[in-house]
Amino acid sequence: MPFMEKKKKQYIWISEATAGTAIGLYAAFIFFSNSRLADYLILIAIVVGITPLAILSIMENRWKAGIERRIPELLEDIAEGQLTGLTFLRAIEASAMKDHGPVTIELRRILAHVKIGGTIEEGFEDFANRVQSRMVKRASGIMVETTKSGGDVAKIIRSLASYLRQVESINDERKATMKTYIVIVYIAFGVFMATVVILLNQFFYPMLQMGSAIFKAQGDYLTYRRIFFYMALLQALFSGLVAGKLGEGFMAAGFKHSIVMMLMSLVIFILIIVG
Repeated sequence: MPFMEKKKKQYIWISEATAGTAIGLYAAFIFFSNSRLADYLILIAIVVGITPLAILSIMENRWKAGIERRIPELLEDIAEGQLTGLTFLRAIEASAMKDHGPVTIELRRILAHVKIGGTIEEGFEDFANRVQSRMVKRASGIMVETTKSGGDVAKIIRSLASYLRQVESINDERKATMKTYIVIVYIAFGVFMATVVILLNQFFYPMLQMGSAIFKAQGDYLTYRRIFFYMALLQALFSGLVAGKLGEGFMAAGFKHSIVMMLMSLVIFILIIVG
């Protein structure tokens, strides 16, 4: 995915908020005539509202991950260029002619910035600001200080590449470990939904139909059904955010999990739960 400007993201956010709000207003309009459909539309409005956020998050994470994976390779290539006698800038230009994945485009942006009169330090700082990645910020910061201080630049860059590979390996191990916890979140949500199905189908629905003197209900069955529906909606939304935080380190990555769980709860309430 190419870098997306903040203004374009804002247009997408406004569009999704408008679409979700429109569906929500329609749900409020039909609430008194068809409350069950209104409940379903509210869930759909939330899904419509956060789906573009989830897609943007997935695409941007892949873009950042692609850059982070290729940066050590790029640094080693620059270091090799300097060992052959090229200057730092010429080594960068030579590396920009090769295919280093998404980082190649960013490297060419840095060179374009230099050609129009900017400095290489400003180019790396802009690169770090565009990507918004800790690894890229560290690498760019060290590269900037290296170009300012001089010395054995090739040795420093090679050491930086080795360090970033170790960091990447640690991050991969952490992500592999945390996948177990994402599965646990889904299992917990499944247990919750199974409990809701049992309570509504096997307890509330039969008892309220029989009108037992032992169980005096405070409302009709549809009221209890609606309460559990919104409980499931909130459980799905926040369980997804927790899964995103555990698996990828930030909650925005959990929107995709929230969408999956909310759609699962919608299907269960439509097809499995009675009434």
